[in-house]
Amino acid sequence: MLHISQRQRIYAFFAQLFSYPDAELLAELQGKTPAELGTLLGAAPPATAGLTLVELQEVYTGLFISRHGGVPAPPYGSVYLDDGRLMGASTLVVAECYRAAGLVIDGSTEPADFLATELEYLFFLVGREEAGLRGRDLPAARLATTRQHDFLTNSLLPWLEPFTGRLVAGAAPPLYCWAAERLLAFCRDEQSWLARLR
Repeated sequence: MLHISQRQRIYAFFAQLFSYPDAELLAELQGKTPAELGTLLGAAPPATAGLTLVELQEVYTGLFISRHGGVPAPPYGSVYLDDGRLMGASTLVVAECYRAAGLVIDGSTEPADFLATELEYLFFLVGREEAGLRGRDLPAARLATTRQHDFLTNSLLPWLEPFTGRLVAGAAPPLYCWAAERLLAFCRDEQSWLARLR
C-alpha cells in the first residue's frame, strides 16, 4: 500500500487536474510530476510538452463545462446518480458528509459533488488519518479511514466508473482518459485497502 503522503499527493494532483487548468497545473504536467505519478500509479500521464495553457483550458472547457451538443462527461456526481439532474439528492448527501467532518464550503461556485471537491475532501480525510496516527489518537485515525471508505463506496465510486466510461467512449484527449482511468483504479484500490481496516 502507498504511504499516507503518497495517497495525499495523488488526491491533490487529481483534484488539481479536474479543476479548471491554471499555469501551476501546466507547470506540474511539464515538470517532474509525470515521472513521480508514473511511479505511484503504474503509468505516467501522456506527454504534454508543447501544450499551452490556453489549449489545456479549451480541452477542459469542451469536456466539462460547455460544448455544442453538450459536454461528454459532466464532473458532478448527481448527473450520474440522480437521473441526469444536477444538484440532486446525492449532492445533499455529499454536502452532509463534508459538514459531519467539520468542513464548510463557502464561496465555491461549484456544487458539493464536483469531482475536484470530492477529491479534496478525501485529501482532507487522509490528512486527518495521518494526524490521528501521528498523535497516537487511534479513534480519530479510525474515524478518518471509516469516512474515507464510506465516501468512496457510497458517493464517489458509484459515479466515477460511468464518468470514466463517457470520457473514454467520447475519445477524450489522452491526458483526461489517462486521468479518469488511473483515478478510478486508485480509488478502487483505496476502497479495498480501507475495507480491510474496518
